[in-house]
Order: sequence, then structure tokens, then C-alpha cells
Amino acid sequence: MKILKWSAMLLLCGALGTAQATEVNGVALPETLQVDNTSLVLNGAGVRNKYFMKVYVAGLYVPEPSSDAAAIMNADEAQAMRVEITSSMITRSRFQETVQEGLKQSAGDEYPKYEHMLDALWADENLDVDKGDVFEYRYVPGEGTQFLRNGTTLKVVRGLDFKRVLFGIYLGDDPVQESLKAELLGQ
Repeated sequence: MKILKWSAMLLLCGALGTAQATEVNGVALPETLQVDNTSLVLNGAGVRNKYFMKVYVAGLYVPEPSSDAAAIMNADEAQAMRVEITSSMITRSRFQETVQEGLKQSAGDEYPKYEHMLDALWADENLDVDKGDVFEYRYVPGEGTQFLRNGTTLKVVRGLDFKRVLFGIYLGDDPVQESLKAELLGQ
């Protein structure tokens, strides 16, 4: 009997040890991210399709799993969106265009208020976008949204309102892709 209990415990430990990443379209997304001393969990992940191609894999990280898009967007708590470029067709200019289009769609009539907030990011001549690059948008309460490329912070945009619009690209009423929204919400 003791042997059976130990065998079951070893199997369980082995299964738990292998559950450290979720694979989507060949991209391994970590199950957790650490943002501002807060451990975030992968809420959901999916593939963004554009130009009839799979262009990136996105993952949404929150403190507690949720399927409520509005609550996630409006929460003044640490959160993150992770985007890994999976197509060599995505260049710096296409990435910029995609983000700007998404912001415009998410912000609607309020877009002019946010349009300039990423100008310094796009002005950075060293900002390259290559297949395999990982971009993260990390929201830290009281600080703002950190833009990271491959772990290096590129820019911080202050304000919860900007985070709402940025996350609205994926989770808003008019998201860039309905199926991706559903996947990010774990549906």
C-alpha cells in the first residue's frame, strides 16, 4: 500500500513539474510572470492572424483568472500582455502600424488623446522587430505601462487610462480579433 501511495505522489509531482509552460502555435508561454512583486498567472493565450498569416502569439497575465474583459481592462492592478512575433513578415513598420491601428480602434473618438503616447517608442532607431522577439506590455499601478522587448524596458507610459486603451486592443468591445479575445479570456 505504501508503494502505491509513493508511486501516486511521484506521478503527481512529475505532472506538476512539467506544467510550467503552455504551448501555442509552437511558442512556449510561461504559466506565470512576475510583475512589480506580483505573481501573475496565464489567463489565456492565442494566435493573432493578419495578412492571412499567423503573425504572433499573445498571452494575457493577471493576478487571478477571469473571463470578464471589462473587469480586466479597468483593474488598477499588475497585469501583462506578452506578444511573441512568429512571422518574419512582421517588420518594425508593420508592428508599429498594427499597434497604432489597434489603439485607434480601441480608443475610438478618444484616439487623438493617446496617439502621441508612443511617439518616443517609434522614434527609437534601435527598435527592431524580428521573428522570435518577445514584447511585453506590463502595467504597474502608480507607475504605468512598461513596454519591453526581449526583457529590456523601452518606454513607460503613465496612467491607467492608457492601459485600458492598450488592453482594449485585445479585450475591448471592438477587438482586433474576436477569436483571440476569446482565447485570452480562457474561453
